[in-house]
Amino acid sequence: MPPKETTKKWKPPKGPKPIQRKNKNTIGLGKAIQTARRKENEVQYLPDGEERFTTDKHEANWVKLRSVTQESALDEFLSTAELADKDFTADRHSNVKIIRMDNGADAATSQGFSLTNEQKSKINEKQRLHARELIVPRRPKWNESMTRFELERLEKEAFLEWRRKLAYLQEDNEDLLLTPFERNIEVWRQLWRVVERCDLVVQIVDARDPLLFRSTDLEKYVKEVDDRKQNLLLINKADLLTRKQRIIWAKYLLSRGISFTFFSAAKANEILERQEELGDEYVEEEDDEEILATEEEIEELDGEEVNKEILDKINILKIDQLEELFLDKAPNDPLLPPLPGQEPIIQIGLVGYPNVGKSSTINALVGAKKVSVSSTPGKTKHFQTIKLSDKVTLCDCPGLVFPNFAYNKGELVCNGVLPIDQLRDYIGPSTLVAERVPKYFLEAIYGIHIQTKSVEEGGNGEVPTAQELLVAYARARGYMTQGFGAADESRASRYILKDYVNGKLLYINPPPHMDDDTPYTREECKEFNKDLYTFSKLPINRQEQLAEAAKHKGIQDLDLARDLSRLTFSAHIGGDGDKVQAKSVNHGGKQAALYNVADELDKNFFHLNGVQGRLTNPFHKQTVANENGKKHNKKNKKSKKKASMFSD
Repeated sequence: MPPKETTKKWKPPKGPKPIQRKNKNTIGLGKAIQTARRKENEVQYLPDGEERFTTDKHEANWVKLRSVTQESALDEFLSTAELADKDFTADRHSNVKIIRMDNGADAATSQGFSLTNEQKSKINEKQRLHARELIVPRRPKWNESMTRFELERLEKEAFLEWRRKLAYLQEDNEDLLLTPFERNIEVWRQLWRVVERCDLVVQIVDARDPLLFRSTDLEKYVKEVDDRKQNLLLINKADLLTRKQRIIWAKYLLSRGISFTFFSAAKANEILERQEELGDEYVEEEDDEEILATEEEIEELDGEEVNKEILDKINILKIDQLEELFLDKAPNDPLLPPLPGQEPIIQIGLVGYPNVGKSSTINALVGAKKVSVSSTPGKTKHFQTIKLSDKVTLCDCPGLVFPNFAYNKGELVCNGVLPIDQLRDYIGPSTLVAERVPKYFLEAIYGIHIQTKSVEEGGNGEVPTAQELLVAYARARGYMTQGFGAADESRASRYILKDYVNGKLLYINPPPHMDDDTPYTREECKEFNKDLYTFSKLPINRQEQLAEAAKHKGIQDLDLARDLSRLTFSAHIGGDGDKVQAKSVNHGGKQAALYNVADELDKNFFHLNGVQGRLTNPFHKQTVANENGKKHNKKNKKSKKKASMFSD
């Protein structure tokens, strides 16, 4: 008798085991500390069997002098513990973790990028109230009898106390946004060396926003070291300002008793290059901006003596004039005693933010490429001295980001302080560009059409958003993402922000009001910068294109704000095959106007672009036939075969 078959009970198949996902914002201290400790005290065995290990960690100079402006929660904890000289151990079974509550987002996004005049005035009032608390770290008093370890211990304690004061300032005032500042003590040590040994400390600032780059407390620190030391504010890139803007800035700085001068390192280096090419045949050209002030500009100033002083101050100095100014500002006798057998030398220190033009200024003063120049912030990594003459020595300090207040962190990106290539949040800085530079000038300089949302759709209609600007630029340049082929906004933002930092897109921050130091309103800022957005400020090739387009339209005395909407650089193919001028302004081609999907759907659905169609049969019964009555314009194989047989 065959055995009875047993039927197995059916069971549903088991799926994959659930994977426990970890919180990405969780930072575990234990494993990171264990790894760091294991690498520091790692024991090595040499080939001969000798055991070797180190108790002190030595880093290369370029590692020590890295600029650190932002730290994660873990890095901040480790650096604070190192400054305090506190040892710590890691418990493997500890459940204590640090969780970032802001998900790594920019703190500026909580305040918004479009502040009203009332909000900006309120924040500015609180910033001026706490301006004295924005201090730079001081080097503690020391003498030659101290050892290196004792001095380092004092410096770390003073630096840690400085960081605590800034942390308390930000914690006590949540609505105050403290900009990223230098957190590496090694970089500050280079500044201490410059302040102690130099007779004249020159702060180099960007002319587009001098007060953002100026550190008032650094000037106080220079006087604390020695009251005979002098300060000077060198406003670089002054050629980007109009003459009227330089007059307004000079009037404000003189009223506040600030020693300053205007300079352009880029312009000075261009003159040096022309001199090398032409030699004795070179004749310096007069710039139209350097002509004496007009009567209208003089009438705006008060008092004849003040007029003459301001008119002397607004001139952009040449190289030899800047050297003479340094010698005039510095003390007559050098403060640092010379070495035995050497003559006294006047030492001039150059200090400033990254990317303000310190290296370019030194190159112009020396007349040769003595310092490497880069558009990336923070190229100079160490303290260096350059001999300008037998009696003058320049001291170049690494780029330092001083603590300061800002309305949002996008300002630091637009001012070139933070590197653009490492930027993650590009919407904030791009919004500032879209708000500051008029829409018509952006369209003219890039040859694009920025299609903005109407008020009914929730937009502004006049001022484009960051997304509208980036989408228009990306479509015109063909920057598309993979997959669905959307506009690559991130790539477009990098190009636009670099143009803003390099001065292709200009915006000059006006000084505060003379009477109460309150900031300018939006309307006043627009009036202050209106002369920057004219036809003459465009690149040469864009001027030629606009002039040709205006000529065909019969437009004379082209005004960008008024006449740009009447011009177009693109055309589409009409129904008869001829080129027809585009109805909408599509400077970047037809695809530049495809952003607003709602308008495109409405136009196709209601207007149908003037196309009419009539159907006599249902669509499923229609066939496409050729003269033989066959589908798809293909002949029947049988008819082919019969025709070949009869032909034979």
